Amino acid sequence: MKKLMVCACAAVLSIAAVSPCFAADSPWSGTWKENVEKSKLTGSTVTITAKAAGYHFSNGPTQYDFACDGKSYLMQGTETLTCKATPDGGFDFVMSYSGAEAIKQRRSFSPDGKLMTMTSTSVAPDGTSSTTVLVRERKSGTTGMVGEWVNAKDTESGTVPQHKTTVTGDMIRIDYLHQQTVVDAKLDGSDGKVTGPRIPPGASATFKAMGANKLMYTQKLDGKVRSEATWTLSPDGKSYTSVSWLTGKESEKTTVVFEKQ
Repeated sequence: MKKLMVCACAAVLSIAAVSPCFAADSPWSGTWKENVEKSKLTGSTVTITAKAAGYHFSNGPTQYDFACDGKSYLMQGTETLTCKATPDGGFDFVMSYSGAEAIKQRRSFSPDGKLMTMTSTSVAPDGTSSTTVLVRERKSGTTGMVGEWVNAKDTESGTVPQHKTTVTGDMIRIDYLHQQTVVDAKLDGSDGKVTGPRIPPGASATFKAMGANKLMYTQKLDGKVRSEATWTLSPDGKSYTSVSWLTGKESEKTTVVFEKQ
């Protein structure tokens, strides 16, 4: 899922202070679009290990087992994947939600085995599509998927994600338009609702105001924090920067810049 103030508030806001600061005309309210050129989506690591006749994937909070035998394997919630080996030594993946295909991905390797290129075509719930080419660089292992990998290059084309933010009193609502996903939460750090066709059961999110132009955002599953982010609004209110990381991987931060439309 991707990420999201110019009034005088105390450095740490109480619930009572939130309402007047984040009013209906809050600079956070509006439609936001990712600026791909200004964003940094590299640096995070994943580990794939051999297990029995298949593999074990881990990026920290998300872990699952799978095999490249064409069968369906559970990732989390209702998200599953299938994997098949290709004649050129690569792999074809399909990710599905509740049985509906969402992402098709081809993984190929450089001749020396040091790079894994993942070309993905995604179709969002609203029918829009995009293509992502992610290149991972090997940190350990020798051939094939097994090893530790770092995201080294990420390019996107097609539909650029947009979301709409509405702040009313002490509440924030985010509509991730292409994903047809909605987040409703108070600005006090308490658990809020996350709903959408691809959201796993037990998902929740929190927002906490950290000053006049900064929010702390966390995503949870079954009560456990999976990822964290800070959202910082620019002085002119025309953009904000989301810096996010997976729980336990605070040194591997992703930066995404969103601009008001």
